[in-house]
This record gives sequence, C-alpha cells and structure tokens, in this order.
Amino acid sequence: MPDVPEARPDEIAFSLAWWHADGPLLGDLEARNIGDRTVRLSGKPGLTPLGEDGQPVGAETIVTLEFQEPGYVELAPGQRARTSVGWAGWNGKPAGGRVAIRWKGGQAVVTAAGPRQPVARGPATNLSTSWFARIE
Repeated sequence: MPDVPEARPDEIAFSLAWWHADGPLLGDLEARNIGDRTVRLSGKPGLTPLGEDGQPVGAETIVTLEFQEPGYVELAPGQRARTSVGWAGWNGKPAGGRVAIRWKGGQAVVTAAGPRQPVARGPATNLSTSWFARIE
C-alpha cells in the first residue's frame, strides 16, 4: 500500500491496563483503528501520567534507541495493535489514573485500568514503552 498516513487522534482508540509487578507497574497499551482507512503508528508511544488535577505529574517516557524494522505498524479499519509498557517507580505528586499518550500523529488521554502509580519509589521514576505489534 503506497504511503500509509500516520493515524490522527480521531482514528485511534487507546486503552491502557496496569498491574503491580513487585514494586513497578507493568502494562499493556492497546490501539484500535476506529477510522475508515488504513493508518500507521510509527515508533514507540510516549506516556505522561496525569495528576488528579489533570496536569503532568513529572514522570516521562524514556526513549531508547534500539533498532526495530520497520519501526511502525499499519492498521486497517477495526484492527488492533498492542505494546508493553512499564513505570519503574514514583515518589512525586499522586497520579490521577489518566495518562496522555503521544505518537507521531497526535496525542490522546485515556483513563487507565488498574493501579494509578507504582508502589516502588525513586530514583527510577521513568516510564518505558516498546513498538506496537498488530494483534492478529
């Protein structure tokens, strides 16, 4: 398919589920194409946990530079993709359970299922993600 466009915020529905993993949080971020055209999700998504006031709590996603070919996933209408996510620890202001998700095509905010923040405390307070893989 020639030059598939990057997904816009109105074309992707995200869901995020966290669970405790002996201190840190681990989770799955899922994306579903709710549009009427094939779209692309390029690179790794960024996550920003939001506080009870809706503002970022100060924890950010660390972008690692390992190589992935092709470095994107293409989703036809109705198709889904998933990536693993993690949050090492936190000792800042309380997280409110909502997370901003950033990708090359835009940003969306979702309410996460599960715990709001890790029970592990600093100094490792960053989040991590991987590339999306289509769910067959």
